[in-house]
Amino acid sequence: MIAVIGLIAVAGWQLASGDGHGGTETASGGDVRIAARALVDGGTEVALQRRAGDGWGEYIFPEARFLQPGAQMGRWRHSTPIALSEAATSVEPLKIALIQTVGGTAHERRNSFKLAIQHINAAGGVLGQPVVGVIADINFDTDFAVAVARRLIEEEGVHAVVGPNTSAASLAVIESVIEPFGIPTISPSATAPALADANDGDFFFRAVPSDSALGPVLAQLAREHGHEHVGVIYRDDAWGRGLFDSFRDAWDGGLNAAAIAVDAESCADELRTLAAAEADALVLFTFRDGSTLCVGQAVELGLFDRFLFGDTDQSPDLIRSLGPEILAGMVGTAAADNPDNPSARFWERAYAEAWGAPEHTSLTYVRAVYDATVALALAAQSAQSTDGAAIRDHLRSVADGDGPVFGPDQLAHALDAAEHGEPFDYRGVESSLAWDGNGDITRFTIGVWRFDTDGQIEITRRIAYDLGN
Repeated sequence: MIAVIGLIAVAGWQLASGDGHGGTETASGGDVRIAARALVDGGTEVALQRRAGDGWGEYIFPEARFLQPGAQMGRWRHSTPIALSEAATSVEPLKIALIQTVGGTAHERRNSFKLAIQHINAAGGVLGQPVVGVIADINFDTDFAVAVARRLIEEEGVHAVVGPNTSAASLAVIESVIEPFGIPTISPSATAPALADANDGDFFFRAVPSDSALGPVLAQLAREHGHEHVGVIYRDDAWGRGLFDSFRDAWDGGLNAAAIAVDAESCADELRTLAAAEADALVLFTFRDGSTLCVGQAVELGLFDRFLFGDTDQSPDLIRSLGPEILAGMVGTAAADNPDNPSARFWERAYAEAWGAPEHTSLTYVRAVYDATVALALAAQSAQSTDGAAIRDHLRSVADGDGPVFGPDQLAHALDAAEHGEPFDYRGVESSLAWDGNGDITRFTIGVWRFDTDGQIEITRRIAYDLGN
């Protein structure tokens, strides 16, 4: 079906028999109403709806029967006079919020969110209306994240959330806002394994893989580089503890570890303890500031010169801070895109056209913001509702492998299929959005990356996963 620009008319009437000037016979099922909408080719599409309880049923198009089976063939039925009005619809626009911390790729994540909203609305919007996007920045204070999320729901009327982008904030917001208010939420970057078991009422989903997959890849990478005894420094929060646990469970060599506070100003004591245990490499599960601190002190103190990193350090900012003489050749793991995915290539062209080439080369969680936004819009269109539970219940049908495959360049087709309850499979920009019962994706790619001598990042290997098989 041709993509819809907007709902232009809807009104109720009683069908009368004869020439429209008399008779009292009505269509079976009571009131029906006419609905009309403008199409991109300049035409108008008309449909009928029967009253169903307190609302209205599905749209009935001209080829479908809407008169009672005993209606006389060939005889016209006319409605009483009606006035076409946009005001007759009570459907509110879908409102999606992006909740994210500032710093790092925040600028690119914000642009990716805006790009998704633009693409959705250019394809016809949701429920016949443009989608509204709201952006809210937070810091690493989980209480502040909860307060921001609550304000978005209670004061701004947000129906769905992309974010938060950190695991600690996600856990706090799930408990205080997402589950109690029933808000469908997709995080583009919260990877802590603990989120899979959070008491979220099935309202929390992720557009990136859990660290339960990332840790074992990094353990294997450490073995490939000949390390037998490693020291680990991890951030003492939900993300750092979760990634460390995943790595430790997969590691079969010697291991000593130390946690550092989120706001640590030194890790010298921890480094000395790990070096004294004869660790031959240092593994860091910290955010960029923590890694800059610990790697810098490790080199200054002459304790370590071999490093392995988690996903948050996949940034040129780290090598710019420390220099290629320290980090060139050092490796890490992170979720990665599939280079053969046409959706990713479309997104890259569209992003560059709208915003210019992104400053950061690590775009995993930037692309995932786009996917999360599109998925929520498609689920709302499938549900034909902005109700949180209804959107949640349709999220898994967005990419369940059934029906034709549509990428971001075919959103009009995907939205049309969603509106009419037809099966379709959205092909994400970052990864498949095939979710398991915990809201975790089951098809994704883990990349092995390396800092080079030019201060850039090269993905040297990609490992594809399909946990659904």
